[in-house]
Amino acid sequence: MTAVVVLEIAENGADAARLDLLSRRLLRDLRDLGLDAERLAVAPPAGAKSGTSGAVTSLVVGLAGTQALVAMINGLFGWLGPRRGNVKISCGDRSIELSAATPAEGQRLFEWLQTCDRQNPETDAERPGA
Repeated sequence: MTAVVVLEIAENGADAARLDLLSRRLLRDLRDLGLDAERLAVAPPAGAKSGTSGAVTSLVVGLAGTQALVAMINGLFGWLGPRRGNVKISCGDRSIELSAATPAEGQRLFEWLQTCDRQNPETDAERPGA
């Protein structure tokens, strides 16, 4: 399996500079785990003001095989642990958002990511949290 997911990170009250720092740390952590990860240039939402809690930054991660899935989940959960933010993981037209890391969420995310490369709009009912 080779899938590409987009990670959008946000932190309550964070400004663009803080999110840039956080995204660089997460990017480094994911690369240290052997994942193919890059920053994604994203335009701010229409009407967004500088320094608002609505700031988001994104990373693109390529996942090939079970080890990559496990590495990404471990990296995300390690990153989420001490933060007041969240991560939205998107694959195709489906997404899941996490704000805390529990073993049950980890297993559900792992199973969801395993089907990421086979997703289509007709299977949206399988989305975690749907």
